Parts: sequence; structure tokens; C-alpha cells
Amino acid sequence: MTIFQTPRTLVRHLTEADSDDLYDVTSDPELTKYMGDGKPLSRELSDKWIQVSINNYATKGFGCSAVIDKASGAFIGFCGLVRSEYAEPPDDAELIYSFKQAYWGQGLATEVGAAMLTYGKEQCGLKRIIATIDPANTASIRVANKIGFAFSRSEPDEDGLPTHIYELADAH
Repeated sequence: MTIFQTPRTLVRHLTEADSDDLYDVTSDPELTKYMGDGKPLSRELSDKWIQVSINNYATKGFGCSAVIDKASGAFIGFCGLVRSEYAEPPDDAELIYSFKQAYWGQGLATEVGAAMLTYGKEQCGLKRIIATIDPANTASIRVANKIGFAFSRSEPDEDGLPTHIYELADAH
């Protein structure tokens, strides 16, 4: 199911047919070094991510979504709204995204991230959306600032590593 389009992308629910494509993203060490524990996901965990997302669409109305390049029809990454240890249910979520390296530096994270924020607030009724970013991930910090996030605080993650919490500027 398509949830929205941007000028260059189509954003839709993940399906089981996306298994290989999502695994290409979640198993790439360069793409995952700033996600979670920084380690690539196994095929089993990547497939579980799809199942969790399908369940989240049904129970919460949002989750992680596939990002498709309109021009080629290729799966180029993911973007979504998910629950996080730093978000407070039921009205809060965290923005996540990752794109294949061939699509870096083209403004796609900004384009899709901003549209996902609008979707979360207007279609899902989320009151607060946050972003958690590794302090070394300067590209995501720039994207967060461009789409309206402001640094809120730093907290250690479950491994004791610093995590910066960003909130939408209008949420303060």
C-alpha cells in the first residue's frame, strides 16, 4: 500500500516480497554502522523486521516503509516511524531511514524524511516525533536540522554509547 509520494520517490508498506531488497540495506556494514548496535542484520532479523512492520501497520497505523525510486522502480532504502525506548507511546514515534549508498548525497533523506514527518503528524495523529542519532553521524544530523529537528539531549544507549535525541522544534 502506497502511503505517500515525493517528487522522486514512492513510499509504501513493506511486504514479504521486499525480503531481498531490505536485506541488501540491513546487511550492509556501511549503512548499518549508525543504526542500533552498528552491526549488520542477519537475514532472519531482516525478515523479522518486515513482519514487525506488517504488524505495526495493522495495530498502530504506521511502521517502517519501503522507499522506491519513481524513475527506475528500484527499492532504494527505507523510512518510517517506529517505537523507540526514547519515545513515549501511544502518541510518540521515532523517525528512521537509510538509503543505499548509490543514493546518498542527493537530498533524498531530507525529501522523504520531511514527508514522513508530515504523514506522521497529519495521517497518524502523532503528537511528538523524535530522532535518535549517533553523534558521529554528521550527515543525519544535517538532515535532522533541515527537516525541523533540534538537539534536545544526549543519553547513553543500551551499550553505554552516546545517543543524541532530537525533537521537532515546534514540539518544545
